[in-house]
Amino acid sequence: MARSRIFASVALVSALLLSTTGCSTFQQILSGPATGDPLIGTSWSGTDSDGDEWGFVFEEDKTVQLTFNGQEFDDATDSWNVADDVITIIITFDNGIATMAGPYIDGDTEIELEGKQDDFSWTLTLTQD
Repeated sequence: MARSRIFASVALVSALLLSTTGCSTFQQILSGPATGDPLIGTSWSGTDSDGDEWGFVFEEDKTVQLTFNGQEFDDATDSWNVADDVITIIITFDNGIATMAGPYIDGDTEIELEGKQDDFSWTLTLTQD
């Protein structure tokens, strides 16, 4: 009788721990590291902490179509990648290279990025269009 109570208590505590951890973490454990494949062909947009408007279309060849403050760009040097559950987007502007990175798990509906270009930095939250 005492062993069954201990087992039930352990099972209850385990269930509570699993239910209170992040769903994406649990999803990651079940499915493995993110590949970024669900991003292919999708468009995402957001306004950064400096007020600039960004839009991205993620291409299968790991390039990205960019809309920046209403201007559209489709440059082969603009790229994206997902590795170790981190998405990285690299954009080549005339005045330097901007790099944005943040956590990503396949199926996320929002992506939080930190951007940097030279001495400038910003944050950007992307949502799927």
